[in-house]
Amino acid sequence: NLSLRIGVQDILHDVSLNLPEKGILAILGANGVGKTSLMRCISGIYHPTGGEIRYDGTNIIGLKSHQIVEKGILQAPEGRQIFSNMSVLENLTIGGGPLKTRELDHVLKLFPKLKERLKQSAGSLSGGEQQMLCIGRALMRKPKVLLLDEPSLGLAPMLVRFIFDLVEKIRTEGYSILLVEQNAKAALRIADRAAVIEGGRIVMEGTARELASDS
Repeated sequence: NLSLRIGVQDILHDVSLNLPEKGILAILGANGVGKTSLMRCISGIYHPTGGEIRYDGTNIIGLKSHQIVEKGILQAPEGRQIFSNMSVLENLTIGGGPLKTRELDHVLKLFPKLKERLKQSAGSLSGGEQQMLCIGRALMRKPKVLLLDEPSLGLAPMLVRFIFDLVEKIRTEGYSILLVEQNAKAALRIADRAAVIEGGRIVMEGTARELASDS
């Protein structure tokens, strides 16, 4: 029953969702319907005006963003938001805190292109490589819950396929993933469940297969 008001504008209205453990829940919708605001509420950036966000049985509303990160909830934000003037390695190190060799090896195995560019400035990477870095930075903390906000935004179709194949692979490693996405076809291909948000409300929810077959 999550609600959010910013100033005089109601952004989210009585939103109820359940993220399956070790599964993917896709949140679909057009621009400006509240998808990113929902992510920011979960990450502690926005403070909801009503309802709860329960994780492992505990309401996490009121916790600061770094406390939510420490609980294992990590976000790869919309627009990537990498540190452009820093190297690829520095971006990954910031994601994981003190450099963790095992986690770094894992991320570089998932994204071999990043391994080739560790000393390169992050701003010089292509759009697809920056998205890999954004997701890799979040994975450096070994999250229990991964929030992916529009990972396909601005990418060529071939890269979109690569990123979604990778998200599907990450899921098999035991992560729970909340995927916010406008590309409904790509998201429903890999999700377990999905919901459609419109005007800050959930207007449809079901298995990914059910939503994919609904005209």
